[in-house]
Amino acid sequence: MKIYLSFLLILNSMLYSQRIIHPEYICDNVENVALEKTEDIHFFYYKQIQYIGTIREKINVSYNDSERYSDILENNYKKTNNDSLNKEFKERHYDNIKIFVDTNTLTPLIQTKIDYSKITEAEVEAEVDKINDGQASTKEIPQQKIYYDGFPVTIYNLETRERIIGFGNNVAIELEALGKDNLWKKIYNFRKYNCGTGIRYIALKPNEIATVFEPRIIGNFKTKFRYRLGNIISNEFEGSINDNYLNELKE
Repeated sequence: MKIYLSFLLILNSMLYSQRIIHPEYICDNVENVALEKTEDIHFFYYKQIQYIGTIREKINVSYNDSERYSDILENNYKKTNNDSLNKEFKERHYDNIKIFVDTNTLTPLIQTKIDYSKITEAEVEAEVDKINDGQASTKEIPQQKIYYDGFPVTIYNLETRERIIGFGNNVAIELEALGKDNLWKKIYNFRKYNCGTGIRYIALKPNEIATVFEPRIIGNFKTKFRYRLGNIISNEFEGSINDNYLNELKE
């Protein structure tokens, strides 16, 4: 009887530690903002991690647009790029990784641009020239934030060991869409850096999650989508895309 009870306790502990929680992401300063949409699948090129860590029901997020490095990943970076890490990333074969796409949750993506309604291009060029010449800037370059409609994609590591899921500040997920021939098409490969010097692999530890925000693409063709990380496929979700992208694949 004691052995049976011990088995149940262990089993319950395992199930609890691996239960899938779909977090509520609370984003800073995005209430009552106008949301733009985009048709361009390449617009938000890198898949920056917005949260990484233990699974929680509510997660506060400050939007992160760093392309190559992020402070929140410091404990998840692998310090060396040895042969075993290269091999694992090249194969990207996982035993118990889950991907959940939550299109019902709003997590805007932010693009920061120069506000040319408050400054001229000539004035910007003059200030940039001063900075490049080592001089002090005399006029502040105003910026504006543009918010784009988006949703969270969360990766769960339910394995007993850490797994490589990306590099720099970029998760190696790929978007697939159901084509007019009812076959799944890869819309784009995972995003790569032009120069990899100093780039480190990202390891997702056991019972951790990593979340990226993805833009809600619009287009002339309604279909189903899913994300892929190596051999792992997410849940399917509905959306639209311009049909010319169904024939594009950038190697």
